[in-house]
Amino acid sequence: MFSQQQPKHPIIQIVLSNAPEQKPKETSDVRFERIKEFLQASNFADNTKKSYQKELEQFIVQVERTWHTVTPRDVSRYKDWLKLYRDSKGKPLSVSSINQALTAIKSFYAWFQLSGYLDFTTPLPTAAIKFEKLGVPLPRNLSKDQMNDIAVALAFDSDDPVSRRDRALLAVLIHGLRAEDVSQLNVENWDGERLSFCRKKTKEDARVPIRPSSRPAISEYLDWRRLEQREELQSISPLFLSHGHRTPGRRLGYQGIYHFVRFRLGRAIGVAPYSTDHLTPHRFRHTYACELLELGVDSLLARSLTGQSEKVFERYAKGVRLSSAEAAFLKAIGDD
Repeated sequence: MFSQQQPKHPIIQIVLSNAPEQKPKETSDVRFERIKEFLQASNFADNTKKSYQKELEQFIVQVERTWHTVTPRDVSRYKDWLKLYRDSKGKPLSVSSINQALTAIKSFYAWFQLSGYLDFTTPLPTAAIKFEKLGVPLPRNLSKDQMNDIAVALAFDSDDPVSRRDRALLAVLIHGLRAEDVSQLNVENWDGERLSFCRKKTKEDARVPIRPSSRPAISEYLDWRRLEQREELQSISPLFLSHGHRTPGRRLGYQGIYHFVRFRLGRAIGVAPYSTDHLTPHRFRHTYACELLELGVDSLLARSLTGQSEKVFERYAKGVRLSSAEAAFLKAIGDD
């Protein structure tokens, strides 16, 4: 029989090692904590964080593994699943959506290894996964007739607070700002001729001149707030206010801008707000970029105004080239 008596002087063994400390492997109940940790350590824009969180949570649920036990085959099979996926209306994922999901997973595993959760000698399960080939998409810019219909619709609105705000808001959106940047604008960002601000997505300083015909809408809106509403405008006062039932007088948020474009402006051009092709604020960004090129602005200078990379901006250049080629053809055959 083994004695139950403990030794008076137990031997304590101390093992010394020069190997770097490895963080403990995660169990299935902390898979989502790793995602949160990854996003907190990143400097992604808020919308990118939301997108990555959704993609990573969907991935780890589908593969039914911990992050340590995911294999290259798992990632490959998940990519195949994405290509076969159909939504409730039978619509497949776009190539860009598939690549976005893969980008999220690749970014996560790069961080996972750098953070010590995975040994550097261990190949990443995403190493051999290739992105889907994606051609340069055409811009989804609004036509001159559509832009005119929108301007006319707001011009004949009354002078109530919402209409005054909406005319000023449109004056900014048609100059290519992202909705998230528009939401963050303060009074100090407007000097009567241009908007100077920091782009939320890229953290770069921006200066966007506003065309003379659009400036009065912004100035009149601020004058109305100052003179008629007796609002004490300060440098940090929001440039645009919400008039919603839940947030009256507070900063107009991204969702408020999105709702204005989708419903109010969408109806002006006959686009149903609940259609799959409903109007979004980003369409004005496409329209502005194409307009700059059509006006003959150098692409480098145009990108300075829009804050886009050369690769992204190529879609607008392609769209303008195709439109110019079509116009040249019709002119050549006398059908212009």
